[in-house]
Amino acid sequence: MTRSDERPKIEPGMKVSVRRSNQNRIGVVTRLEGGYVIVRWINTELRDVDEYYASRDDVMPLAGWL
Repeated sequence: MTRSDERPKIEPGMKVSVRRSNQNRIGVVTRLEGGYVIVRWINTELRDVDEYYASRDDVMPLAGWL
């Protein structure tokens, strides 16, 4: 596990990979709330929730911004 000062910087608008149920999903950060990152999924065909509250430790930034 990484220390909090070694975490990559995550900001609203960033494209991120979220570890969820042993799979990685791609979304865009809509906002940050404490230790959570609120993500809107890019692929809406999955019939999943529009926004997902992910633990900060489960989110990794990807190259690119939306």
